[in-house]
Amino acid sequence: ATQRRVSGRLGFCAKMQRRLGLKIVALVGLLSVACAVPTVDINDPSTIPEQIHLSWGEDASVMVLTWATEANITGEVRWGSSSGQYTMKQAASTSFFSHNNAKGRHNIHRAVMTGLNQTQKYFYVVACGASVSDEFFFTARNDDPSFVPQLLIYGDMGKHGGAPSLQKLIEKAESGWATAAIHMGDYAYDLRDDDGVNGDQFMNRIQPIATKIPYMGCPGNHEIEDGTFSNYVNRFTMPGNTSNMWYSFNLGRAHFIAYSSEVYFTQNEWTVDAQMEWLLDDLKAANANRAERPWIIAFGHRPMYCSNADHDDCTEGPGKSKVRAGLEELFFSQGVDLILEAHEHSYERLYPVYNMTVTGTSYANPTAPVHIISGAAGCNEASGMCLNPILRKQGPWSAKRDWFFHYGFGQLTVHNSTHIYWEQLLDTSGLTLDSLWLTQDKHGPFPAVVA
Repeated sequence: ATQRRVSGRLGFCAKMQRRLGLKIVALVGLLSVACAVPTVDINDPSTIPEQIHLSWGEDASVMVLTWATEANITGEVRWGSSSGQYTMKQAASTSFFSHNNAKGRHNIHRAVMTGLNQTQKYFYVVACGASVSDEFFFTARNDDPSFVPQLLIYGDMGKHGGAPSLQKLIEKAESGWATAAIHMGDYAYDLRDDDGVNGDQFMNRIQPIATKIPYMGCPGNHEIEDGTFSNYVNRFTMPGNTSNMWYSFNLGRAHFIAYSSEVYFTQNEWTVDAQMEWLLDDLKAANANRAERPWIIAFGHRPMYCSNADHDDCTEGPGKSKVRAGLEELFFSQGVDLILEAHEHSYERLYPVYNMTVTGTSYANPTAPVHIISGAAGCNEASGMCLNPILRKQGPWSAKRDWFFHYGFGQLTVHNSTHIYWEQLLDTSGLTLDSLWLTQDKHGPFPAVVA
């Protein structure tokens, strides 16, 4: 019987490998495994749940909780609508995660809370045997299209000398201002470093944010690892069945799409084709639902355009950028209003642009997507200083650029069907570096651009 169970698991891995093109070793960590329950010592640190973080599920009635322990132990989440009174509980599935994580916490637990009431505040604890976490709380997702969501948006946040924006992000989460956080790739620098210990430490550092609001993300180049994306795949839990690589959700008057720019930098055509097929289907459905959710907002890691003084993909000319060649035509033809990106450790706002051509300098009813790069949350690639210089604008599409010792993060508010407000905040003062009102009352595929 044991042999049959193992064979079944490996057969499932093989199917997923063929469908998504991810190496089998990364996917093994996603499988729920039956675990013997050891004798639990309440003082045993290996049973203490850590790295606790929320993410949205398939609909507004679902919230997913993910955490880690060193011990191979069963766990559960207990929750209720009053502090200290947990009337509901859900056992977690457990997966074993060791690839590129030899010294990190090996047991990843996922519990899916269902039947949540929209906008209800819930209090919860995580329990693993006799070890019980502190109490946390979250608010269930509001699925009403008239809801006005406010999001924290950033990329490229590290740990060793990095993350200068972290304290301000924690303050925003604790204040109740933010509906969710969107981290557009490049975590910890890197999650796999120190055989996974660096990843553990980073996940614990973001816990004050991620236990209060959903921590949504997408993969960056630092998550590729050996082509498995092992740490990103195993440590996070995003909606859908695509190993966290691409997914979407509705919020307020907007449809949000997470995509992977990294499929163009791995040696696997399967993932490129799989994502493109999924994106096209998702965008067609989103366009059919424009009356209710008129805005389409996409976010990924590597930009299509940038003015940085390096040789990254976004600095390439016509026909040479892999990301631009792979996605720009699709996003333009399907009328994606706003594209949020990171990777460059700087800030840049673009005029509406398509095929290297500025379609206008007004943000009122633009006739091409607007790109914003917010990758200055603070990494650690240069012993604490982590900024990519911008010496001059690289094209007429560059409207605003900043990099000189200005770390920070973005805030996005979807006010209604016609108005979105963006601002980039400085990490130290919290003052606004840049802001933008984007308005659109003609949502839909953009008109053809005449060269």
